[in-house]
Amino acid sequence: MEARANILNKLELMNIDDIKNIWKEDMNTLEDRVRVNEEKIKKLEFNKASSTFDKFLKISLAGKNMALVYALGSIFLMYKAWGTYFYVFIVGLGAAAMIFSYFQHGPLKKLDLGSLSIIALQKEIYKFRMHTAKTAIYDLTIVSIWMVTAGLGFYRWTRGADAVLDLVSSIGIVGGSLLLFVFTFFGSKLIYKNIDEKLKESEDGLKILTNYQNDL
Repeated sequence: MEARANILNKLELMNIDDIKNIWKEDMNTLEDRVRVNEEKIKKLEFNKASSTFDKFLKISLAGKNMALVYALGSIFLMYKAWGTYFYVFIVGLGAAAMIFSYFQHGPLKKLDLGSLSIIALQKEIYKFRMHTAKTAIYDLTIVSIWMVTAGLGFYRWTRGADAVLDLVSSIGIVGGSLLLFVFTFFGSKLIYKNIDEKLKESEDGLKILTNYQNDL
């Protein structure tokens, strides 16, 4: 009761302008705190989306560069099979497929994500999602072709110049290739689906931030 009385006494001594100024200062302090919290939330959401995108972009760039490594592997097998035109031609198809894959992913570039605005990051994530959706089926086909051709090239290398595809060897190579294809196909489908879902979640989070900024 005594504290309440002291407050009332102070208010009686203050004029209306003093009360307005105090109220205004309190409101400014509150707005500053809200603004700081909003900036922290925006930064956390941006960093989350940026780190998710950066992880998948690095994986894709590594896959793009590995295509050249696989192509070089096929060229090595072509060299080992030189003189046996059937094997050279088959292994050459795998090398050509990997080189095509490398150039197909040419649009993928390393980005300085920290320098991007929210809208720019959102656009880059969308472009990456569309590129991945467009090239996924080609990636699966190319990997499958390379596995079969590299397997045949390895068979020729280990068996020597007189390598002949007998019935047992043919069934083994075809069966192994089919198993690898099934594993690669369904495994890649799950991986691509997971990537797309995570990037879509990041994109939606950035869209919310963009809409919020536009409403301010």
